[in-house]
Order: sequence, then C-alpha cells, then structure tokens
Amino acid sequence: MKLAKVFFALAVMGLFASCVGKRTMNYLHDSSLSNTSKLFPNRKFEYRIQVNDVFSIRVLGLDDENARLFNVETVNAGLALNDASLYVNGFSVDKAGNVQLPSVGKVKLQGLTVGEAQDLLQRKINEYFANATVILKLVSFRVSVLGEVERPGTYFVYNNQITLLEALAQAGGPSVMGDKRHVTLMRQSDQGTQALYLDLGKAEVMSSEYYYLLPNDVVYVPSLGARPQRMNLDLLTILFGAISAAALVVTVVQNQK
Repeated sequence: MKLAKVFFALAVMGLFASCVGKRTMNYLHDSSLSNTSKLFPNRKFEYRIQVNDVFSIRVLGLDDENARLFNVETVNAGLALNDASLYVNGFSVDKAGNVQLPSVGKVKLQGLTVGEAQDLLQRKINEYFANATVILKLVSFRVSVLGEVERPGTYFVYNNQITLLEALAQAGGPSVMGDKRHVTLMRQSDQGTQALYLDLGKAEVMSSEYYYLLPNDVVYVPSLGARPQRMNLDLLTILFGAISAAALVVTVVQNQK
C-alpha cells in the first residue's frame, strides 16, 4: 500500500505541475473591465511604402484610350479580378522606389504613406489630364499566421487595416495548445526583420503600436509547454486507473505471503 500511495502522490504532483492557469487561456484579461468600460487609445503605426509593393491605380474621368492604359477593369470587363490578376496588372514599386505610370513616367513613392502617395499621383496626373481622379489601393497587403492556429496560412487584406485579433480570427484562432501569452510578431523593414512577443492575456495589448498589423507581418503562435486543465482530465482518469491496478497487485502479492 505504501507503493500505491507513492504513485498517487507523484500523479497529483505531475497533474498540478502540468496545469495551465485560467488567465493563460483567456484573451485580454483586465480586472477593471468587470463592471465598467475602458478606453484603450489607438497607437496605430502608419505604413510607409516599400520596394516591391504592388498597387492598383485607377484614373477616372479619362477618355477611353487613356483609361485603358491605367484601368485594368476597362480592359478585362468580362473577367473576374482576383489576387493574381491584380498583382500581374498592378503597378510595382521598383528597387529605386518608383512606379512607372503611362504618359507620366516614374514617380517616387517609397517612404510615403498610401494617402500621401495618392495625393502625389493626383498632382502628377493633373499635369497631364484635366478633371481626372486618382484612386490608389495597395493590393499586396497580406499577413501570415503560423503555428498553433486552426488554419495557418497567408491572408490578403482588402481594407488597408487589420488588427492582431482579426488576423488570428481569420486563421481560426489559436488551437487548444496555442500559447496566447507569447505570440510572436515578425515585421519587415528596410533595416531587417523585427521580432517581439505580444501577450494576448493582457488587455493592454490593444494600446500597443503592434496591435494593428502592417503588410507582410508574420504572426506565430507557439505551443504551450504544458497541457490545459481540461485535457488533464483524461490523464487523471488514466493515472487513477493505473494507481488502482498497482494497489490491487500489491494487495494480492501481500496476501499471498
């Protein structure tokens, strides 16, 4: 019986050691949210155009001949546009940071925000065409979600804005074994790749400048180092069964002596 008691003690110790606290499993824990609302000011970091970005540039108000030079829709009116066709027919930022526009020539866009780039293109178009309106859209805005999520992959963003939680939602959210306390965000820049941890267990993450994702961001959800409590219920059943069997064997052996 002493051996059985030892087995039981070891099983209980292992169970508590492998349990994950409730706060680890929940999103955005903040005790102050229990009865009152709370404002988390946005710290959105505005994206600046980089080399290899691809844009859809439409110029409205042109005659048919000039409109065909800028607007993919007028050329392929009967075909549905998809991500591949927008990329192939879009305007890419070259290694020097320029886009090449019909009739206008090269325009430097690198380092500008999308809004600033649209204003610049509008001024350039105004030099060549009267009563024309420029509409600029970034069509290469995509984020990747990897690791312990239900649907890892790359997702295109069509409204020029996506939050960390929205990206995780598109990927089906973290799996049961996903560690929400150490989500890794990898962000590309001209200087290299920046990587940092984001703790989704704390509501303060919504005030972080990294809460809004930028084009080509990679979100990685690592695995938990231990199993969640609800998964330990099956383990506990198995352990108690093993302990009972061991106790029975010990009892039978002692009775035969």
